[in-house]
Amino acid sequence: MKVLTYGEIMDGGLSVFHSVAKLDDHHLILTFEGVIRVDNPYRYLHTYLEELAKVLPRQSVTETTMDFVKMRFCNSNGFYVIMDIVDAVYNLVPGRVTVRRIADDDWQCETLPILLNLSEEHIAARTNFEDVKAP
Repeated sequence: MKVLTYGEIMDGGLSVFHSVAKLDDHHLILTFEGVIRVDNPYRYLHTYLEELAKVLPRQSVTETTMDFVKMRFCNSNGFYVIMDIVDAVYNLVPGRVTVRRIADDDWQCETLPILLNLSEEHIAARTNFEDVKAP
């Protein structure tokens, strides 16, 4: 498995959130872990977004998994960063997108479809959900 790029939010000297984009054969895997509570998450993640825009078009991707199972919280400021990461995936790589989320988590089940922009037919047609039990 090859790591393509990595983004992290530090708060008080500790890593509170990170996202990793990896490629396994032709399968893109984006993981989201931790919490986004800071006022300006772009301050920490703008380089990650720029790197995604550079590296994703150069990859041979046939399917994508976006794994939110270890993402515990995201404030409204973080919604925009997540939306930008998701947009990069949908706009820069082809293929099916599987979204892993916690089945009984209200935030993940109610908010993720909005952040993924599933109201757009072409996005909804590419997306399926894998609901898992809380870790």
